[in-house]
Amino acid sequence: ETTGLSGGTGTFPFLVGLGWFEEHDFITCQLLSRDFSEERAMLGFLQDMAADKRFLVTFNGKAFDVNLLGTRYVLARLPDPLSGMPHLDLLNPSRRLLGHRTSNCRLVTLEAEVLGFSRLGDIPGWEIPQRYFEWLSTRDPALLADILEHNRWDIVSMAALAVLLTGVLSGRESYARHPGDLLAAARVLHERGCLSDAQRLLEAVLEHPEQSHTREARRLLSLIHKRAGRWAAAVTIWEELLASDPTDTFAGEELAKWCEHRSRDITRAITLVEQALAAPQALDAALRANLGHRLQRLLTKQGKTF
Repeated sequence: ETTGLSGGTGTFPFLVGLGWFEEHDFITCQLLSRDFSEERAMLGFLQDMAADKRFLVTFNGKAFDVNLLGTRYVLARLPDPLSGMPHLDLLNPSRRLLGHRTSNCRLVTLEAEVLGFSRLGDIPGWEIPQRYFEWLSTRDPALLADILEHNRWDIVSMAALAVLLTGVLSGRESYARHPGDLLAAARVLHERGCLSDAQRLLEAVLEHPEQSHTREARRLLSLIHKRAGRWAAAVTIWEELLASDPTDTFAGEELAKWCEHRSRDITRAITLVEQALAAPQALDAALRANLGHRLQRLLTKQGKTF
């Protein structure tokens, strides 16, 4: 918690909340500077606490917290214990894996809409700097109580969120219960080239009846089959997608590629591309241009054939 959000040298981090796992327990620790004179001692204590830790987990820490603390270590002429430490910022994976079903990806929103937890009487973040300045003037401990509670819940929530995200990405049934989460995790794994893990999650998605998730999962699964050279499985999915929705431009284009380069059925490839171009839904400019280019190439090939 800081005296402002500008992040400049005048921004003072008066409270640093820490949390870590020890076997089956989660430990929280809060470092509070009761005034500006205690900052160096707080930074030194944070150095000691971080000495035996292997990595750092934050929420939006890459954009704010770590940079701010780095500045304070420079000003205090102390080595920064967080510099170079492997760092997982939970904001980005939360957006990738959970953003499809949340109104935004603020930590309090993820608590309420994903973790099933709502804070009661929580102090709003904008009020915290003023509360600390009032504390410096009055030394009324009640002014800090709500800030400490707010900060502690931030740490506990990050731990719960890290466990949830790990469970979703691994596909563990106790965590990955929402088919949209599984689909999002499969996309991430597919991008990383972890095809067998992605396929496992997609097959789990297909066990759920939600049509929107099912169609997207089948599309991605077909690409995994295609990449692995399992052409029969991929073609079966594309045929089924087109049979259920003749305007599915993804399936139409993939089948057209198959017909052009594998089965050598140029006539059907032309039909599929023309069908995709005539689909009632609006096509983005890039896709329409690609389909148009493919059609011209196919017509040229057909002319040479005949």
